[in-house]
Amino acid sequence: MLIPSIAFSGNCDEAIAYYKEAIGAEVKEINYFRDAPPNHGMDESLPPNFVMHSEILLFDSKVVMTDGGTGLPITTDSYYFTIFLNSDEEVTSVFNKLADGGQIVEALAPQFWTSLFGFVKDRFGISWSINTKS
Repeated sequence: MLIPSIAFSGNCDEAIAYYKEAIGAEVKEINYFRDAPPNHGMDESLPPNFVMHSEILLFDSKVVMTDGGTGLPITTDSYYFTIFLNSDEEVTSVFNKLADGGQIVEALAPQFWTSLFGFVKDRFGISWSINTKS
C-alpha cells in the first residue's frame, strides 16, 4: 500500500477543514502534539496545537497530513495528485473549488484522453490534475 503524505508548516488543521468543505474529504483521525504522552521522543519545539498525524480520505484514497514536517516550504514541481471523476460537471466543480485562492496552471479544456482536464495548484501549494473518467 502506498499512502501519500503532506507536511504542512503550521496550517494542517486549516488544510483539513478546507479539503473537507471544498472536496468532501472524510477525516479519519487527527492527533496533536499536545496529545503525545510524556517522554514521547518527538520534537518538543513544535507547538502543541500542531497536527502530529492525521488521516483523511480524498476520493476514496487515504492521505496522511501533518505539521511535523521538515520545515521546508511545500513544493509541487515534481509531484501532484491526479483525480478522475465521473462527469464534466464534477470536474468543473472540484477544479473551481481547488482553484479558489490558488492558481490555475492549465484551464479546463477537452483533451484527447478525456472530455475535460485541468491542472490547478490550491491555496496550500498542492497541485492537482483533474480529469473526467473516459
